[in-house]
Amino acid sequence: MSPRGIVFWILFVVVLAVVYLVDRVIRPSLRNLLEEITALPAATEFYLRSFEIVVLFVGLAVAVGANHSELKAESRFMEYVWTVGADLQSILQGIFGVLLGYVALITILIAALRRRQP
Repeated sequence: MSPRGIVFWILFVVVLAVVYLVDRVIRPSLRNLLEEITALPAATEFYLRSFEIVVLFVGLAVAVGANHSELKAESRFMEYVWTVGADLQSILQGIFGVLLGYVALITILIAALRRRQP
């Protein structure tokens, strides 16, 4: 397998693990919050699924779009490590951006729906 292929598969597995961990950590409390605020099971499922899909796609987009052209077949091990680390930084920044956007969306949803409730 080529050096680029190795780095790609490492990033792919890491992205799936990070998305799984983010989803497992946030989903229970987010489900409870949405059930309390919206009182609509369909809305709760929609927001949970959209959250999971967006986080997954952002992570995979960064992993697939990463450029590993600087890696050569004779590259040393630490060059692989630094390349994976740099790409992992981009992946985590993308997921963090999605989390910030989602928190803003949920905050607006809570503010709008709380005002309507007696």
